Amino acid sequence: MRALAILLVLISAVCQAQTRHSAEIDRLIRAHVEKFGVVGLSVAVAKDGQIVEQKAYGFADLEHQVPVKPETKFRLASISKPVTAVAVMKLVEQGKIKLEEDARTYAPKFPQKEHPFTVRQLLCHQSGIRHYRGEAESKEAFLTVEAGLKRFADDPLLYKPGERYLYSTYAYTVLGLVIEGASGKEYRAFLEEEVFRPAGMANTLAEENRLIIPNRARGYRRGADGKPVNSEFMDNSYKWAGGGLVSTASDMARFGSAILQGKLLKPETVSLMWTPQIPSDNSQRNYCLGWTKGTIEGQTVYQHGGSQTGARSMMIVIPDKGVSLCVLTNYENNSPGELAVAIASQFAKD
Repeated sequence: MRALAILLVLISAVCQAQTRHSAEIDRLIRAHVEKFGVVGLSVAVAKDGQIVEQKAYGFADLEHQVPVKPETKFRLASISKPVTAVAVMKLVEQGKIKLEEDARTYAPKFPQKEHPFTVRQLLCHQSGIRHYRGEAESKEAFLTVEAGLKRFADDPLLYKPGERYLYSTYAYTVLGLVIEGASGKEYRAFLEEEVFRPAGMANTLAEENRLIIPNRARGYRRGADGKPVNSEFMDNSYKWAGGGLVSTASDMARFGSAILQGKLLKPETVSLMWTPQIPSDNSQRNYCLGWTKGTIEGQTVYQHGGSQTGARSMMIVIPDKGVSLCVLTNYENNSPGELAVAIASQFAKD
């Protein structure tokens, strides 16, 4: 009987803790929505492999008054990069990729440059490949990873690889080609087989505008009068690996949990992926292989944000707490990182 009483007390404590978190998360979300005028937003938190919080606010489609639901799919923007990084590290485990190898060994269709760059340098933004330089977002559809190279492949490297850090979504497009060359499979097929299925991510895929994608959110931005207007048209297919996936908040929370639980990578591989890669000029000290290392309430976290036409996003993993969370929005004029950090703080303090 005493053991049963103790168990009931523990269950009650857990339930009270979850209720406290839930009410506080609701408060944080309402404050965030009011502060920025967010149209639609989705939040999910996984702890020890289970979704413990799932919130949906606002509209996925404002014109038709379609509310955001847990199954609403948002553009991930740059939190597509950690997904691609996990896929690369999967191939490292399989012995099909060596991080110090010239990336063109796996992607020979990318033009040779004045200096070789490695797979590791692509992952940590030290390859010298440029980021955007003011060109408009693509409105053209690309049906293959290779086709998307034409936006930047002929441009020279901006610096000798390894010398400094320069964030580059285009570098991740090259990683998509590396994955294809090393695996012998198309990028999207490899992710489906090796990442999405093992992690239980049934609602994640590479975006194609021409496809009918159930529960896909529309994108919005603030107009000149302060009211929401439709985001500009943009086709994501030129940058699937660096910013072209769509998913739900709960799928992305499951993704983080799958990493923590060893469903995707071995612990030693995760440790390697989450090790900061410092360039020779010391310009960046906390970017790892597809993730940024940080601290929240004294807890080490690994995170990534995203920003693109029609979307803002943030995901955070707190390894020592077994927690993974994601905030997805379809509104360009907000900072989901603020909300994600505030929610993460609740769990980091437990």
